[in-house]
Amino acid sequence: MDKVLLELKDLTKVYREGPCENKVLDKVNLKIAPGTFNVFIGPSGSGKSTLLNLIAMLDSATEGEILFEGKNILNLSEKKKAKLRLNKIGFVFQFDGLLPEFSVLENVNMPALIKGKNSKARALTLLKNLNIDTLATKLPPSLSGGEKQRAAIARALINEPLLLLADEPTGNLDSARKEQIFKDFAALAKQGIAILMVTHDIHAELYADKCYKIENGKIVLKK
Repeated sequence: MDKVLLELKDLTKVYREGPCENKVLDKVNLKIAPGTFNVFIGPSGSGKSTLLNLIAMLDSATEGEILFEGKNILNLSEKKKAKLRLNKIGFVFQFDGLLPEFSVLENVNMPALIKGKNSKARALTLLKNLNIDTLATKLPPSLSGGEKQRAAIARALINEPLLLLADEPTGNLDSARKEQIFKDFAALAKQGIAILMVTHDIHAELYADKCYKIENGKIVLKK
């Protein structure tokens, strides 16, 4: 691996409740290169979402470092964390989170507007690349689950992130639509985006550049 976009160094997360401790992540070390589709598989409660929340700076680590472009992002101010998330990190979740009163195009363009830009042309291009440009003027309630999730992916890409984080993005989809999302992510990685997807779906491994297993606080490379 020549270039490293994201590096975890001895990353540890412990949740404490009274005298009890739950070590969800235990001294995790990991390097993620640009242009790779990385899948993390594990059962519920294995620490998958915690991993993404730490990388997204939505939660604080107990120990360790997270280096993004060589800088430890855990020490940033809240304002700088928010700016980094807006400009360089995209998010796709299990629930699409589209606003029902806005069209698909408006939903996709919204993060750009928050940034102070109007990127409708790019939004249309993203929708076309994901084969849902014909739905640009539709409202989210009229879309299928797979269509909504692809719109959510387009929204996550509008500000041209270097890193895309996906938390169980196919959890509510049938097998055919799951497979299409996996193919979409593999294609996006080839365009240079680093993708981290956590899932319990073992079929995702077929489309990943690297697949990891999360268990007992450890992350082990499977593929």
